[in-house]
Amino acid sequence: MGRTATIIAVSYTIVCAVAIVLLAVIAASTRGRRTLDEGALERLGERERTWFAIVVVLLVALLFATIFFTPYGRSAGPDAQVEKIEGLQFAWLVPGKPLEAGRPVEFRLTSRDVSHGFAVYTSRGRLLFQVQVTPGKTQTYVYTFKRPGTYKIICLEYCGLDHARMQSRLTVVK
Repeated sequence: MGRTATIIAVSYTIVCAVAIVLLAVIAASTRGRRTLDEGALERLGERERTWFAIVVVLLVALLFATIFFTPYGRSAGPDAQVEKIEGLQFAWLVPGKPLEAGRPVEFRLTSRDVSHGFAVYTSRGRLLFQVQVTPGKTQTYVYTFKRPGTYKIICLEYCGLDHARMQSRLTVVK
């Protein structure tokens, strides 16, 4: 995961943890039967409307965060390197030219036959990104490699008997 994705994941985790704690506190405070007079019923209705508004605002905020902070749909820009990669049972057809570190790479991913999971790993086995590749469609994903090196491509979608052998490499230079 990149730094931005890590920050987003941590933010979502914190928001969800706070929501769970709040729900637990509310559930604990409302246990038992009580008789309520008119004023108490009115206050309860106001409290419910307030909580409803808070939940709606949080959900809308999560929706916009998801839309604006996901890497899909980002433009690569005019100086991007374009890498056309095709998946087929049981290989990735990757052009042999090395990519430059520090410049965006626009991956254009297609499949000839079945669904594949295009995953790129560092030499130490850390997942950088994964894209679902389906037949008949071109998936576009933009990524900028920060460091030169050899990166491993693995299929993460079971695509048949030799799925485990569906691996390739990308070379990134300065």
